[in-house]
Amino acid sequence: MANNRMSTRSVSPSQASEVQPFRARMLTTRREAIRQRAIARQARTDSWSTALATTLLVATILFQLIGATPYVHERTLDTNTGGGVLSPTYRYIWFGLTGLAVPLLWMRRGEIFGVLPRIWPYLLLCLWFAASTTWALDPPTSQRRWILLMCQTSICVACCLGLRRPDAVFRALATSAAAMVLIDLASWIALPSLSQTEIGLAAIHNHKNNLGIAMTFAMLVSAPYFFTRKSWLGRLFWLFILGSGLALLIASRSKTSLNLVLISLVAASILVGVMALPRRLLASAVAVSICFVCGSVFFWLCFTIVPGDNPLAPLRDVTFTQRTDVWQFVLSEIAKRPLLGAGYGSFWDINPAIQPSLQSGLWFSQADSPTNEAHNGYLDLLVSVGAIGFGLAIMVLLLWATRGLLLLRRALTARDADLRAQIPYLTFLALFPIMIGLHNFLESTFFTTAGVFSFVVIFLGLDIDTRLARLHSMSTASGAAY
Repeated sequence: MANNRMSTRSVSPSQASEVQPFRARMLTTRREAIRQRAIARQARTDSWSTALATTLLVATILFQLIGATPYVHERTLDTNTGGGVLSPTYRYIWFGLTGLAVPLLWMRRGEIFGVLPRIWPYLLLCLWFAASTTWALDPPTSQRRWILLMCQTSICVACCLGLRRPDAVFRALATSAAAMVLIDLASWIALPSLSQTEIGLAAIHNHKNNLGIAMTFAMLVSAPYFFTRKSWLGRLFWLFILGSGLALLIASRSKTSLNLVLISLVAASILVGVMALPRRLLASAVAVSICFVCGSVFFWLCFTIVPGDNPLAPLRDVTFTQRTDVWQFVLSEIAKRPLLGAGYGSFWDINPAIQPSLQSGLWFSQADSPTNEAHNGYLDLLVSVGAIGFGLAIMVLLLWATRGLLLLRRALTARDADLRAQIPYLTFLALFPIMIGLHNFLESTFFTTAGVFSFVVIFLGLDIDTRLARLHSMSTASGAAY
């Protein structure tokens, strides 16, 4: 009977052959279920990170544009020292925004180490800024401003990792631009007395030049974003935003910002046309442009030096609204500390007892004419972080500009519809660092903690590096699979 029971439990070879495929199918089904759950979990993570990154980027840009003291059109001075009164609210808001970036960094922690090799030049520049705080004229102020720069950098990295698709980044930038235009337009209409100043319209901003900067940013974003809209209603809305931004820009009487917008619109058309040329024609166009510039300079030097004239004579009476006085003073200060500088963020708006400009006795050192920048970003870099920091900063900016142009050319020469759909955003991405490089000949927005252009340049530069890092990882993965 025992043998009979054993025989009933035995499995025939045919039955065993049927059981093994069944187990394999069950294992495959289980693996597919696990894979589908992982895909769904990743989709939820992407959705949450995109929403949080969009909110964080829009809130940060609006805070940068409006500031912590809206409608305060006059700089508050300390009557005892003659220096500006610093509000701790500004720092607290930055700490709060940085806190919002922490969950994003945690959700994308796996990508951070893949991005680091691409952003090492910027990290090296930040390390130099940190080192310069040790020999700064005002170390506490320099250290606080460096910490704020690190807060901004953390926000930029978090937003770059959270907004994976170019259209998501462009949508967030366009949302902040449209919101700023609508806020300023409503302020101008509803509160005209509060919005207007003696030298131009300031709206909700502290100064009419700040409104000019805000509208410059809004128009540089809105113009290419207009071409991404498919419906007539969408295009009509963005045409309204562009028209309103232009009206506000004209009312601000900010000539520098207005000229920058006009130059940018022309330069964008030229840039897209040139970068779409075949490789040989592109190289020829670059060579001809360089030869034209060098030839023009050589011709002018010959035309003026041979008769014994001064080549700079036409610029002798040009002051750029008295900027040359500030430039001459800053150049004299650069000569005192040519290599190391005065320390990051440690030349303007520091302790009034040691701030060099307040000891100069020049017109811009008076309480009624406060100047908190050199109105030239290149000079401000030299005077604050020295020739070494200046060289690192220019290297970083040139890398961002070059890589942005490479991304634009890749999209312009591609046949893939998804890549070509990115052309409007990549045009803005490539053009903005170049335009800010020109803007900084008359203003100072390089790697500061107070200007929206500085924050946006850092964000776009890191976005360029992040996209290149993803392209590199994708090409490596496809090569390995092949």
